Amino acid sequence: MRNRYRVGLVLLSILVIGMAISQSVSCLGQPERPRHPPFDWDISPEELERLRALLPYFLTVKAVIASLNSVLILSLVVIHINIYRRTGTTFSLGLVLFSTAFLLYTIVANPLVHMLLGFRRIGFGPIFIIPDLLTLLASAILIYLSRQ
Repeated sequence: MRNRYRVGLVLLSILVIGMAISQSVSCLGQPERPRHPPFDWDISPEELERLRALLPYFLTVKAVIASLNSVLILSLVVIHINIYRRTGTTFSLGLVLFSTAFLLYTIVANPLVHMLLGFRRIGFGPIFIIPDLLTLLASAILIYLSRQ
């Protein structure tokens, strides 16, 4: 059974590498095209000002929702810790680790934490990479538990 997964992983790797090589080769000799903004929205300056005025309200709502998520997930961590103390199974320990990674994600993704750490603008600083790393960790733990 494991051999089948290994063969599938090798085939998938070959496919991805082949796609990357073919994309690189097909772009050779192509003239440089002008770059466009990632989202080619036609926003008037007035609309942009209106959106800029609404941004603090959106961040406030996001902060409240993220804080509520943190409280709920903290209670989930406590529940899983109590289950692990009673049962001692590795599955329960995995759920504790998953819930903890998820809790750290909700804390780090909260705009209030960004302000406390000094990142006032959206899109700047290493603090914006950490939630994605925690999501990666939580997903890996959940996949591991699902494979058990």
